[in-house]
Amino acid sequence: MSPSRLPPLLAVLFAAACGPASPSGGPACPHDEFLDREVPFTVLISSAPTIVRRDLDIDALGRMRNADKLDGAGRLQGLTIVEHRLGYKTGVAMGQGFFKSRPCAWLESLTVDLTPGEVTIYVPREYAAGSCEDAEILRHERLHEDIHRRGLEEAADETRRALARAKWLPARGTPLEVADRAEAERRLDGMLLKVIQPEYDRFKERLEKDQSVIDLPENYEWVARRCRDWK
Repeated sequence: MSPSRLPPLLAVLFAAACGPASPSGGPACPHDEFLDREVPFTVLISSAPTIVRRDLDIDALGRMRNADKLDGAGRLQGLTIVEHRLGYKTGVAMGQGFFKSRPCAWLESLTVDLTPGEVTIYVPREYAAGSCEDAEILRHERLHEDIHRRGLEEAADETRRALARAKWLPARGTPLEVADRAEAERRLDGMLLKVIQPEYDRFKERLEKDQSVIDLPENYEWVARRCRDWK
């Protein structure tokens, strides 16, 4: 998902935080200990809809999965697909220093959204709703869904901790000298992604490992023994 931003916020930073370069060659945007030195942020996960589909047959699911791993019945019998999304919105504020110095910019607000798109569980249409096979497939795929949701919650916590550690992100009291708003948005985006993208990548790596645990052959065999009419 491409980054999105809140409507730009315009603010005037006082001389103490964004004054002209000092005669000694100091920064055009000196830091001010009396202003906020941390970026206010929120990391959220909203509820995503889970859809159960029974309109595709077993062969179609196998082509979607594009994998050769088998379940206890010898064929791929169910599938869960999650639309991963990493989004963020930033409020970028700018202040013009005195004596026409270069502008200063900082993150006035930040919202990181880890809410996925649709979560879709596929049950082959060969199995009637409410049948033993249908129930076992749903039970297994719900485990995948639960693992994903728990992984997202952990990722949100890790992202919060990473942002709290990132004291170098420009805040109102620690502004960044820029040429214009375009440069401010580009540089702030780059700095922000250095914090949140690695955490999201680690989440997906952990998720793949955690999901593979319940897809072991012995688990498939156990499920297969619980019903008799596998196709």
